Amino acid sequence: MKTICLKNYALLLCITFMLFTVSCSKDDVSEDEIEQSEAISIAEEILQLVNAHRKSVGKDPLSFNTLANDLAYQHTLYMIEQSDISHDDFDLRSRELIDEENASRTGENVAYGQRSAKEVMDAWLNSSGHRKNIEGDFTHIGIAVIKNSSGTYYFTQLFLKKRLEDTGV
Repeated sequence: MKTICLKNYALLLCITFMLFTVSCSKDDVSEDEIEQSEAISIAEEILQLVNAHRKSVGKDPLSFNTLANDLAYQHTLYMIEQSDISHDDFDLRSRELIDEENASRTGENVAYGQRSAKEVMDAWLNSSGHRKNIEGDFTHIGIAVIKNSSGTYYFTQLFLKKRLEDTGV
């Protein structure tokens, strides 16, 4: 009987210890992790909206490209550092996509200040140059969404068209 009581007591102590040391509350998740998760969700939604729009105009969907995504992310950080949107050094990003991904063409959209995927897509689609990239002859895309310290989102889309031998066609 004492053994069963001791086992139950030990089990109760273990459960109590776990409850006090392990928590599933939002407090355990940092604000940075929440913002990063929100940005990833916005980027994923942008990709869905881009491909839905492309489908509506008879274009093939774009596939995610890791290098384009990394370059878009780096450029978005640069824009935040400059506190301005720009296409600075696009020629270098384009050259890297051409050299590393065997791209035959590239394009770029940037924006800031919109609060959602729909808002930034509406802004891009209402601009003829941005719309041209979204509807352009591309096969792949990278998308970066980053919030600055003031809570403003910055966005970069990098588009590329892989040469036929690289797309399996």
